Amino acid sequence: MRTSIPSFLLLACGLWAPWAHAQLPARDLTVELRQIEDRQDEANSYRAGPSESTQALSPQKIQVRNGQKAQLRMNLSVPMQWVEAAQAASANSGAGVKQALQWFEVGQSVTVTPRWPGGNRAATVELEVQQADMATRSNADMPSQSRSQFSSTVTAPLAQWVTIATTGPAPARQGSYSSAGSGEVRRLLQIRVLVP
Repeated sequence: MRTSIPSFLLLACGLWAPWAHAQLPARDLTVELRQIEDRQDEANSYRAGPSESTQALSPQKIQVRNGQKAQLRMNLSVPMQWVEAAQAASANSGAGVKQALQWFEVGQSVTVTPRWPGGNRAATVELEVQQADMATRSNADMPSQSRSQFSSTVTAPLAQWVTIATTGPAPARQGSYSSAGSGEVRRLLQIRVLVP
C-alpha cells in the first residue's frame, strides 16, 4: 500500500499537535491582572503636580490549569435615572413626573490562556480583552455606551508584571520639561503569571 507524502504529513501533523499539548506540565497556574495609573515621569523631565504612581484597580487573581482558559471580570453596573415623561397640573389631576432607570455596564472582561513549558522558562499567554465604557454627550439626556475588544499573545516571564495595554497620553520624552500638571493619567493594564 502506497501512502502519498501529503497524506503522511497530514497524519504526522495530527499526531504532533496533541503530543505537543500534552508536554505542558500538569500544574495549576495563578494569573493576576491589575490596572495601575502611571504618574511617574521620565528621569530627566520635570512636572509640577503629583508624581506618585497610584493603584487604580486592586489585582484580580485566578487559578487555571496549565494550557486551559480562564476569565476575569471587573465590571460595574452604573444606574442612570432619567425623566421619561412630565405632566402638567390640570383640573382633574395634579402635576406628575414619570422616571425611568437604565443600567450601564462598565469595566473589563479578560479571557486568558496561559501555557507554561516548565522550569524557569517564560509562559505564553493568549489574551482576549473586552471593555465597556460610558461617555457623557453634550445636549443629551443619557451617556453613550461604547464597547471595544482586542486579542493578543504575550510572553510573560514568571512572577513579573507585563504591560499588555495602555491608555492615555504617551510618556514624556527624555529631556522634555513642562510646568503644567498632568491632566490626563496614563493607565497600564498588566498581567503576571505565578507557579504556586
